[in-house]
Amino acid sequence: MTVDPARRRVVLAAAAALPLAAVSGCQGLGVLGTPPPAPPDVVSLQDAIAAEKLMVTRYATALRSAGSWPAAAAQVLEPLHSEHQAHLAQLQSRLIVPSGSAAGVSPSAHAPAPPAVPTAAAAAVAFLMAAEQAAATALLDRVTDAPAALAQLFASISASEATHVPVLNRAGQAAT
Repeated sequence: MTVDPARRRVVLAAAAALPLAAVSGCQGLGVLGTPPPAPPDVVSLQDAIAAEKLMVTRYATALRSAGSWPAAAAQVLEPLHSEHQAHLAQLQSRLIVPSGSAAGVSPSAHAPAPPAVPTAAAAAVAFLMAAEQAAATALLDRVTDAPAALAQLFASISASEATHVPVLNRAGQAAT
C-alpha cells in the first residue's frame, strides 16, 4: 500500500503538534496573558485627546444655540470651534494605535458626565470661558511629565486655549 506523501506530512505535523497542545493546556492566546498597560505618556495623550473632543463637542453644542444669539457673540464661536478641531487633529496624529488593537480613546469609566452647555448666550459664553481656562490649565499641568515633543504640543495648545478666554469675554460682553 502506497501512502500519499502530502497526506503523510499532514499526519506527521499533527502528531508533532499534539504534545505542544497538551502541554499548553489548549488555552490558546490566553496563555500569553494580558497586554501591558499603556505608558504614562500615551495615557496623558489619550486624556488630552478626550478633553479636546469634549471641547469640540461643547462648541458644536453652543453653535447649535447661537442662531438666537446676538450676531457679535455668535460669530466668535465658529473660528474657536475650528481651532479646537485643529488641536484635536494634531493630538490624534501623535497617537499610534497598532492595527487590530482596541486601544481607542474613551473617557475614563469613573469620570463624571460633563455638564451641559447652557443655551442662553451670556451663560454659554461664561461656560465656555471656564472650560477654556480649565483646559489650558490641565494641559499645562501635563507638560512637565511629557516627552519633549509632546510637551511642546501641550504647551502650544494650552496657550491657544488661554487666548480664547479674552476673545470669549468680548463675545460675552456683546451678548449682554
